[in-house]
Amino acid sequence: MQDCLALSSDHVGAMLLTRLLSVLLLLGLSLVSSGCATSKKKDYPIALVRFMIESSGAETGGVVRLPRSGTTIVVAPKIHFSEFDIMNCSVVDNEFGKSLVFQLTSRARLDLFRFTASNQGLRIITTLNGVAIGAQRIDAPLGQGFIITYVEIDDSELEELAKNITRTSLDAQEELEKKTG
Repeated sequence: MQDCLALSSDHVGAMLLTRLLSVLLLLGLSLVSSGCATSKKKDYPIALVRFMIESSGAETGGVVRLPRSGTTIVVAPKIHFSEFDIMNCSVVDNEFGKSLVFQLTSRARLDLFRFTASNQGLRIITTLNGVAIGAQRIDAPLGQGFIITYVEIDDSELEELAKNITRTSLDAQEELEKKTG
């Protein structure tokens, strides 16, 4: 009799496990399919740009290394500006060569001023898809809503990169607006 009870409780446990796995699988599939339905297919390479700050010593989020110069910079753990703050990216020529200009949204403009006013002497690190590509020392508060930075990427790639950064940022903001709007 005990053998029959043990067998039936094992059988019930197996049935419950099978049902639980089935429910989890269906839940996962529904989440994936709903996510796919809301995002449109991108016809360009995704270019997620984020801005971090050099660590002042109080907090350390890690170390980044610039690709060409090999410069290593200890960064704070927080991302300060992202694709949701970029309105436009373009390429400009100036005295040291080509650089990227990031125009921030009006919402981020005041944050940029405060951020750069309180972090003078440190560097803003520009990352592309999680990889550091440039750093710019903060010499004065940036009040116009533009971040201009030299990046360690071939000049021949910059125009296309700037277009992809703008597309990625505008699409991300549009998707956010649809979700929250």
